[in-house]
Amino acid sequence: MTEHALEAGERRHAADGDLLALSPRPVKTGAQASDAMNWIRRKNATWMDLQGGDLLMAAEFSLMFLSLAVLVTATGVAMTLSKLTLQGIWDPDPIVVMVVGNIFCTLPFGLVPHLMTNHAVKNDAPIRLHRQKRAVAIPHWVGGRDFNYPLWKDSTFIAIYGFYTFGILGWLVTWWSEEPYGRGSVEMRELIAIAFGISLFTLVPYLVTGIVLKIRSQPRLTYLFYPWEQLVAFIQKQETTAPTMLASASHLTLAVPDPDNPGTAKAAAAINVGHETVGLAQWECIRAYMDEGPEACPDPRDYETLAAYKARCRQARQELSAGAWLWKKVKDGFFQRYLAHVITERRVNKLMPRAIPEELEAWSESLPEAEWAQPSDELTELNRRLADAYRRGAKFTQMGPVERWLAEPPADARGHATA
Repeated sequence: MTEHALEAGERRHAADGDLLALSPRPVKTGAQASDAMNWIRRKNATWMDLQGGDLLMAAEFSLMFLSLAVLVTATGVAMTLSKLTLQGIWDPDPIVVMVVGNIFCTLPFGLVPHLMTNHAVKNDAPIRLHRQKRAVAIPHWVGGRDFNYPLWKDSTFIAIYGFYTFGILGWLVTWWSEEPYGRGSVEMRELIAIAFGISLFTLVPYLVTGIVLKIRSQPRLTYLFYPWEQLVAFIQKQETTAPTMLASASHLTLAVPDPDNPGTAKAAAAINVGHETVGLAQWECIRAYMDEGPEACPDPRDYETLAAYKARCRQARQELSAGAWLWKKVKDGFFQRYLAHVITERRVNKLMPRAIPEELEAWSESLPEAEWAQPSDELTELNRRLADAYRRGAKFTQMGPVERWLAEPPADARGHATA
């Protein structure tokens, strides 16, 4: 946000990154509407939800570790069976090692992201655009308090995880080394068991109490309902410097300004679009839906659905050679893509609706057509004149503030007025 009101088409240089204003008023930019960042989650004739996050990739990442666990366990079984076949000795140690290693080293890397994604889905709320009311609902969190709990840090959890992991591995080592080391291994095993018993009466209550207090300290989700034509939208390019690298990223931001605190927003949401051109295409999806209708905006992508995945598999079977088809099946099996689509559909259809508060559902009801809000005369005239200018080759990104540009049309490369 900036201390002075933005104008669509205006460029500003700020300490935290240069920005290109897209509103107020939300005028045509001449870009082709494209949901490049998969931000459109749900859409109908009355409202559209914007919600980021690649749920399919998150599911595939988690399930990849399940595949690794299966492969590692299978390796342990193969080692045990080969020893039994070649030497006639049944030695379950390889299987035990592989299973314990999976439980404490492989599976947590898949289980933790899975649970974190579920938590994010259930607690994340979408931006909702209501075209009949010509208004925007943006999530706003209120209340909450500082969470100050002793030693509640990532390093604490890493230490606890390491304690249990190495403790159990040490217990197994003493079990396997009982015969060569005799009584010493038994005593060590007893000490580890005592340490585990003490930890159950200290660490478990500590974690449970911390989780309860953390939940109670969370802010409460509400929504701010704001007129569409007054919404502040801009694309901001930000650069991050480090001793060995320079990185830049562009974000499309939608914000409700705070009139009591200039330069700040009451609520805002942003998505990383990577480049200004992508941000303009993403913005046009939003603007076209609100001002031109649902048919002018792309539909939500269906690649996350199980039906779409099956259709792609059937198409690939017809188009790919036998070798390429087998390689695709290997990759699909390793990333558990069938199960990933099942999980993703469950998240979209079951978990996401839980994040929608009742006040938003009530606000989203359709209106009789006679009560539909209409675009302002000023916005309609701006869009009409801008559409003419774009047909003549003008560029939104080079105009400057469009209202001033329309008042005093700049000359084109041949010295003739462009509007």
